[in-house]
Amino acid sequence: MNTAQIYILTGGQGSGKTTRCMELIKQIKEKGKSVGGILALGKWEENVRTAFDLMDIQSGETWPFASREKIDDWQKIKTFYFNPQAIVQGEKIVRKAANFNDWIVIDELGKLDLHGYLWSSIFSELVSISNKNWIICVRDSFVEQVIEHWNLKNVRILQIEQAFEI
Repeated sequence: MNTAQIYILTGGQGSGKTTRCMELIKQIKEKGKSVGGILALGKWEENVRTAFDLMDIQSGETWPFASREKIDDWQKIKTFYFNPQAIVQGEKIVRKAANFNDWIVIDELGKLDLHGYLWSSIFSELVSISNKNWIICVRDSFVEQVIEHWNLKNVRILQIEQAFEI
């Protein structure tokens, strides 16, 4: 039986989901639990998100992940170009986290994942692993779709502006 808890950390676009997720990661580590996975660190220019780096939570290593500017060999999806090597690396990181950690983090699942891109495959593959707790960041406008799409159970929704502890 899968006793895992899935925490969906949610808020609007640019509201601080990743920052709040980092606070939760610190909280988990302070409780003596292991946590791994990926964070998408946004880069801003003149109040516009222009790019993202992908960060391995355990090592702190980062890779260029997405950019509004065209980059050769990167895949264009909607308004961003995505680094296919970073996607492969992110999948490896999440798989390793699922094998060796108490908690798994994916920042973030959203519209592209709902259409089969980015973290859709790895999340689909691993979400049913028993006794692993998840934190997934999801924009507030996609929470219900994410829950339905992956038929998620044991979900607790955490609004970033509310006080909570996990």
